[in-house]
Amino acid sequence: MKVNKIIISAVVVLSSATAFAQAPHSGYFMDSMPNRHQLNPAFANEYNYVNMPIIPGFSGLAVGMNGNIGLDKFLFKRNGELVTGLNNQVSAEEFLGGLNDNNYMEANVTYDIFSMGFKKWGGYNTIGLSVKSNTGIGLPYDLFDFAKRGQVGGEYTAYDISDMKVRTNNYAELAFGHSHALSSKVSIGAKLKYIAGIAHADMKINQMDVTMGADKWTIREAGEMFYSEALDIIYKENGEIDDMDFGKINLAGNGFGIDLGVTYSPIRDLTLSASVLDLGFISWKGTTAVLSDKAFEFDGFHHLVAEDDETGESALDREGDQLEDDLRELVRFSHESSTSKSQSLATTLNVGAEYSILARKISFGVLSSNRFGGIQSWNEVMLSANFRPAGWFNATLNGSFSNLGNSFGALMNFCPKGFNFYIGSDYIPTKYAKQGVPVSSAKINVVMGMAFKFGYGEKKKAEKGEKKKAEKLEKL
Repeated sequence: MKVNKIIISAVVVLSSATAFAQAPHSGYFMDSMPNRHQLNPAFANEYNYVNMPIIPGFSGLAVGMNGNIGLDKFLFKRNGELVTGLNNQVSAEEFLGGLNDNNYMEANVTYDIFSMGFKKWGGYNTIGLSVKSNTGIGLPYDLFDFAKRGQVGGEYTAYDISDMKVRTNNYAELAFGHSHALSSKVSIGAKLKYIAGIAHADMKINQMDVTMGADKWTIREAGEMFYSEALDIIYKENGEIDDMDFGKINLAGNGFGIDLGVTYSPIRDLTLSASVLDLGFISWKGTTAVLSDKAFEFDGFHHLVAEDDETGESALDREGDQLEDDLRELVRFSHESSTSKSQSLATTLNVGAEYSILARKISFGVLSSNRFGGIQSWNEVMLSANFRPAGWFNATLNGSFSNLGNSFGALMNFCPKGFNFYIGSDYIPTKYAKQGVPVSSAKINVVMGMAFKFGYGEKKKAEKGEKKKAEKLEKL
């Protein structure tokens, strides 16, 4: 599949392929989950564990979506077929009325290749190797207004379009963590990460001035694009992108990161915690192409009406092909040069509080998460009820409230001795299209993982000893 097809498909179906990954936020208060140290490096398990891809995908996988607009704002059903909002059968009021000032989506996938945790050196230690992919796109309302309405009433019309961006980061991460209990009430943790860049592209259109007169339409742009060798771009003589495809996959960058965390139990059954994740950077090597500052003429977006043809393509397919051609004509570059760039990692701040009742059989938690950087910053508050009815099974139900929309989630964790398997979702939409993608929300994820546990610690042994003593006292 061509890279340009992937990007344009993301534009056409803005909310159909995004994600929010890493360890599930639903598992933040589930202390039986082996990999919750990914959310706070101060969290320590009472057992050693190891997971590896014995069964593909089950070593730890998170896939989903996170954005501020749903699929139903971009696709419409007309005459038995799906069409985009740019189709002539969809009115400007119906299409544009559902958009935001800035329309955003982000796609993330995290796959744990290998990880393990073990008790040593006075604390709990973790080692992990994972592959992460993050793709984000931000498109302003004015771009769709221009594409849909064009020249209004045949009169002089001007559009001031700014802040369009598309970015993809793909890298491998090797992490080493250590958690240490300073006292019975306070624990701290840190994790060091080496990042090996695989593929990166970052396009920013800072400004696009469109003037539409009776005789011609003129475009003037400002912006640039940086991309690694994993992306191969062919240009026409006028600077227009002719084709895009996959290039060389190699070491395209290096970087480092750190996670920091702390937990504090001021009173029995209450635990406070905080963590900062992904403080760091990655330095990429690649090519920079600058948007041409010369004005050029553009004849507009060519909208389609759904109609049968001999190729068997759907109206949506034909519109996607046409939109791809239109957008390539709209963006033109003047030159390119080999260069490098440094980029901050997308940092997340977590602050949590948990209160337990019934000897920790049930607990209630609140987690505040704020992410800085990336295509879009976001903040979220998650309220959860956590259930531990048996040693081999835990579950949690939660509701999330964020600047990208509200949702609910659930997670089940099967944790008999020697084995652990979890599956769930932080964000469960309630309405889906036939294709299985959420319609009214752009927030969804699916997480699952499996690990083998061994080496239960002194705390577990002490708890069992106390239980036996209590049972003997009851008999007396």
